[in-house]
Amino acid sequence: MELTDTSLLVLLGALALGVFALVVAGLPRRGGRPLQAVARGLQVLVLNVLVLALAGAALNDQYVFYSSWGDLFGSRSTSVQVHHGGSSTAVVAASVAGPGFRGMTTPAVLPPLPRPGSRLQTYTVVDQRSNAEGQVYVHLPVGYDPRSPRTYPVILGLHGFPSGPRGFLRLNFLSTVDALTAEHRLAPSIVVVPRIDTPAGLDTECVNGAAGEPQTDTWLSHDIPAWTARHFHVERTRTAWAALGYSYGAWCAASLSMRHPDVFGAAISLLGYFRPDFSPAYDPLTPATERGYDLVDLARTSPPPVALWVLTSREDTLSYPTTSRFLSVARPPLDVTGTVLAHGGHRDSVFTPFVPQALTWLGQTMPGFRG
Repeated sequence: MELTDTSLLVLLGALALGVFALVVAGLPRRGGRPLQAVARGLQVLVLNVLVLALAGAALNDQYVFYSSWGDLFGSRSTSVQVHHGGSSTAVVAASVAGPGFRGMTTPAVLPPLPRPGSRLQTYTVVDQRSNAEGQVYVHLPVGYDPRSPRTYPVILGLHGFPSGPRGFLRLNFLSTVDALTAEHRLAPSIVVVPRIDTPAGLDTECVNGAAGEPQTDTWLSHDIPAWTARHFHVERTRTAWAALGYSYGAWCAASLSMRHPDVFGAAISLLGYFRPDFSPAYDPLTPATERGYDLVDLARTSPPPVALWVLTSREDTLSYPTTSRFLSVARPPLDVTGTVLAHGGHRDSVFTPFVPQALTWLGQTMPGFRG
């Protein structure tokens, strides 16, 4: 019986009901009161363990945090590295059509920082163009001075779902950026971490809906970069902008870079997927608009000149099916470096060990991020 089998839920549910029936019936009735009290205490303990196990199995069945018994108990995971498509040199040299950073103006004097002297700034950003509002965290490099004309590359950090920007901050992304910067393997970078489910709690899959619906793709591809350019000294070339995300955020990172290569030259996708995965409550796409967000089809028919670093696991039922298909069809000028794990579910502890490797790749691939 596998960890993700439905039969495991049925078995745990049946055992829990059986023990609950014993507790209600007061069985067994033999023996003295001390023995009956001990038996009742053990039954209640077992019942609680079974209920917790059932709840954990149900959550795992939905989100696939652990994909197998070996994954749950920490078996070692082997990996295969693959390369598909073109070369990073060609990506950097490519001429990309689109508005890019044209029209993104920087004021003569930047707005004051909400928390002068702090490396982590917090904002609430409202944008009329996409009718979006969300919290945005900005992590500044060591020595950042708004009075200095020095400009910095930008990493757009994208969280998972259900979560928020704080979910991204609690992982090892910012500490890894600092460590690699100190080792001169990554250029000092501004990390912008916006809320990507706008409005909060809605699984938008970072797409634009119809008129009157969330325009999350515009929010992340235009509004947030334009807001960043108005508030901070940033580089204005696509080879100095990258999107990085995990799970839902990884899908968004890949979508932003491939659909807007005039803004993002690279993306890092950690356990992401390559076609939108909407919840039953919200799906704004029509057959006509859905194809535009099918990154597998885009990689096959009209690959953009962007560089992607991709991590997936064969046991991750959310990430692997579309990622494997994406890897198989990627072709130049798209450049894809992939790591495929043999084992591992859909959880933070699977991808966090690979964050240093992914960010090192970014520093080696994109000129704007070279340390």
